[in-house]
Amino acid sequence: MYSSLPPVKVKGYAPPMFRRSVEPLLLRDIAAQSGVTGAALLDGDGFVLYSQPPHDDSVQNLGKAIALLDPNFSSGRVTLNGENGTVIVQELSGNRVLVVRCLASSNLGQLRHILDEAVVRFNTLIP
Repeated sequence: MYSSLPPVKVKGYAPPMFRRSVEPLLLRDIAAQSGVTGAALLDGDGFVLYSQPPHDDSVQNLGKAIALLDPNFSSGRVTLNGENGTVIVQELSGNRVLVVRCLASSNLGQLRHILDEAVVRFNTLIP
């Protein structure tokens, strides 16, 4: 029989079922920011776990290209500025990578602040 007591919460841990439903929502929140044109969450092997917008081949191809970067040279976050846009690659715990594509005219300071908050949220989903 089930107890009427609330479930015990352990800081920094989310059950696997909860994690699967929250990660796409967090990614969608990032992609909804002004100037962001796409975002993807990659696993440690460079495979796309989730992308926003869903089924966007350009975001998935971008994720595959970023997976080729050598992690020995990264310091947690890499920003690639191009003529037509900017790509921000953020290392997450659990051997995952967050990739955000944005317009060249985007407010990078604001996006970095949003990513700082998102990193904390993504990282708390991993035990």
